[in-house]
Amino acid sequence: MADDIPLLRIAGLGKRFYGTHALNDVDLTLRAGEIHALIGENGAGKSTLIKILAGVYGAEEGTIALRGEAVNPVTQRLPIAFVHQDLGLVDDLSVGENVALVAGFPKRHGLIDWPQVGRQAIELYDRMEIEAPDPQSPVGSLNAAGKALLGIVRALASRADIVVLDEPTASLPEPDALHLLDVLRRLRATGAGIIYVSHRLNELFGFADSVSVLRDGRLVRSAAMASVTPSSLVQDMLGRAVEFAHGHAEPTANKPALLFVEALRLHGFGPVTFSVAAGEIAALVGLRGAGQDEIGRAIFGALETRSGTIHLGGELLPPRETITDRMARGIALLAGDRGRESALAGMSISENLFPSQSIVKTGSLAFLSPAADRARTGEVMERFDVRPRNPDALIDWLSGGNQQKIFVARWLAAGARLLILEEPTAGVDIGAKLAIHAMVRDAARAGAAVLIVSSDFEEVATLADRALVMGRGQISGELSGAALTMDSLIARSSLGEDFAASDYAPATLNA
Repeated sequence: MADDIPLLRIAGLGKRFYGTHALNDVDLTLRAGEIHALIGENGAGKSTLIKILAGVYGAEEGTIALRGEAVNPVTQRLPIAFVHQDLGLVDDLSVGENVALVAGFPKRHGLIDWPQVGRQAIELYDRMEIEAPDPQSPVGSLNAAGKALLGIVRALASRADIVVLDEPTASLPEPDALHLLDVLRRLRATGAGIIYVSHRLNELFGFADSVSVLRDGRLVRSAAMASVTPSSLVQDMLGRAVEFAHGHAEPTANKPALLFVEALRLHGFGPVTFSVAAGEIAALVGLRGAGQDEIGRAIFGALETRSGTIHLGGELLPPRETITDRMARGIALLAGDRGRESALAGMSISENLFPSQSIVKTGSLAFLSPAADRARTGEVMERFDVRPRNPDALIDWLSGGNQQKIFVARWLAAGARLLILEEPTAGVDIGAKLAIHAMVRDAARAGAAVLIVSSDFEEVATLADRALVMGRGQISGELSGAALTMDSLIARSSLGEDFAASDYAPATLNA
């Protein structure tokens, strides 16, 4: 029967690069009105599969069929839209113009009908029951959630039967991510088929209908979401069982503060007062724009403060001290934007790991030894399972997770006393996430104070010993112990002072 024919059927798909299988005998079935999650570690084959569907690569083995008819994405234009992490939006153009780049520019008397350009965008937003922004406003004025929604609206403009989304919630705070998932449910209700790539396993439950897991280019599971658990998916992805720890067991309440921030004010944020002990993993957490990013950067010396004090190890830090001076004191900042602020593009892994003599703890006039740096890099790569195991490989060649391991190790090699980590595992796979969490815990056990700056409530609930929740530029509450759960973080961030921790029973942490 026609109703039994899947919208998309991939069978026996295979693709090699330089003799190595990136995909090997992969099957995937997507039905109309279905959300199908596609998961796996970085390098598992997800990107290769997506690029074959987009016609970027040609498959060497297997078949692809739409509604029962064989197709070739390389030579045919298919009704498939792609929403990548890099949304491909043009910030300097308006919302309406960005939509029209896909939907086409309406014409009247041979000229662009600009009022209709705006109406066209609003109609697409209305179709998905999304509140439309001003279609004449520049896309650069939208926040991350607004841009993600616009990416989906543009996919609708292409009149696609299938929408492929790659990590659409990776940079979104929890409430915005939940709103985006609601929009995708509405899209599913229209009969579209959705392939949803994500590293956030928790968000898949109660959202996706089915899931396929890739590992080393092979399909290791394809099943209904109702039949799997977070731990079983993690085991499928990694090929082994994993124990998830909550912080570390050593109490920190009686330890003296290594970092003490008192009545700190920045333009539009503060005052905030808090401390972090040596050996503690604390978190500044809140919705995007709540002020946690600005406070973290002010401590690092990247933003000017208006008033208040910062003490490190009992010593008062001058308010206008430079980043270089703060680094010399042992303060490190892992920037949230890997590509723009952490990576030295076009340079080797070794050069990225040891970019200056201050990192390797030698004098400024010391002789540079590339061989010694490569040896040290090799030790780091072995210890933290960074792939490929080639210190001379360009940082650009590494997956996001492997890059992030290098950037965390960079500061650990410098012996930082205070580690400020912005969104430390955003957009990385579960294996890299576990490795980075282990690196952070090891640093705390060695005596460093760790300050996580994040809008990822799941990560904070899993990793931190204590969370300082921010709202409207101030700390609205503190959560620790059994009260530190993802539910309580969401509630406190959303409700502020109206939140009551006793209303939220401790939840079992999922993978």
